[in-house]
Amino acid sequence: MKNKLFLAIATVAVAALMASCAKVPQEALDAAKAALDTAKTAQTDVYFPAEFAALNDSLTVMLQNIETQKSKSAKDFKAIKVAAEGISLKAAELSGNVEAKKAEVKAEAETLMTGAKTLLDEAKALLLKAPKGKEGKAVVEEMTNELTVLETSLTDAQTLFDGGTNYMEVVDKVKAATEGINGIIAELKAAMDKAGIKY
Repeated sequence: MKNKLFLAIATVAVAALMASCAKVPQEALDAAKAALDTAKTAQTDVYFPAEFAALNDSLTVMLQNIETQKSKSAKDFKAIKVAAEGISLKAAELSGNVEAKKAEVKAEAETLMTGAKTLLDEAKALLLKAPKGKEGKAVVEEMTNELTVLETSLTDAQTLFDGGTNYMEVVDKVKAATEGINGIIAELKAAMDKAGIKY
């Protein structure tokens, strides 16, 4: 009798455990989705793009796994629940790190802009000294136009910087402009060396 009672309790316990394992962890999933939405609002996708994308991908895979589990006779959502809770924690952690990263990128953007403006002034000064022969005139004109485009790009970057919404974009814009200005400076110096002009 005692054994039968124990067996009955054990069966009920196993059935309850299986039922809890077989239930989609909707609360954990909703919490993970909400945590990712909050993280996006905090610009985690801007300042930690790879990590944010990885969390989003994890959630997508998890939702696919749920469908796979639903089709099985013995359903087990324990791993999915743990993974969903992990996403929530990681998303919250990334959100908490955004401000520090933002400040770091802002400082980098400032340094890059200062450097780019110095290079722009150097390029303009070199243009004034550049050889203006028959061929040189057309080349100088072309470089002047290129510099104007790059200067506009730097002005746009400054506007973005002042807006303070996306310093990563500022860094990308300034890096591209710097590369362009450096290219022009190198060309000008090569032409001046060829013509024997000091710079």
